[in-house]
Order: sequence, then structure tokens, then C-alpha cells
Amino acid sequence: MHTNTLFLMLFVSLVLGLVGLLIFLWGLKGKQFNDEKKMLECLLYDSPQDLAIAKQEEEAQKFKRKDAHG
Repeated sequence: MHTNTLFLMLFVSLVLGLVGLLIFLWGLKGKQFNDEKKMLECLLYDSPQDLAIAKQEEEAQKFKRKDAHG
């Protein structure tokens, strides 16, 4: 591999990494990843019916896995 190609690949990789880091930091500053309140409040609004449906779906998936494995 030629050294010019190697330096070009290195430069492009560093630029892309820097752009990704800047976008991530921008998201942190804008509180894009601050979902603690949402996650804690979603537990308060689950109805017993929603939980029963989720349990039935989970049990159905377990039953399908048992049948698939023999």
C-alpha cells in the first residue's frame, strides 16, 4: 500500500471520528440522552392490563422456543 493512500485513509478516519464525537457532544449538551425522568414515569402509567398482555406474550414466546427445540 502506498504511503499516500495510508495518510489519506488516516486523515479521513480522523475527520469522521471527530465529526462523530462533535455530534455526540452536541447531543449531550442538548440533553438528547436525558431520559431518566421519562423512564421512571413510564412505570407509573403501566396499567395492569398492559402488564398482563406483556406476560402472556412472553409466555407464548417461551412456549414457541420450547417447541422449536424439541
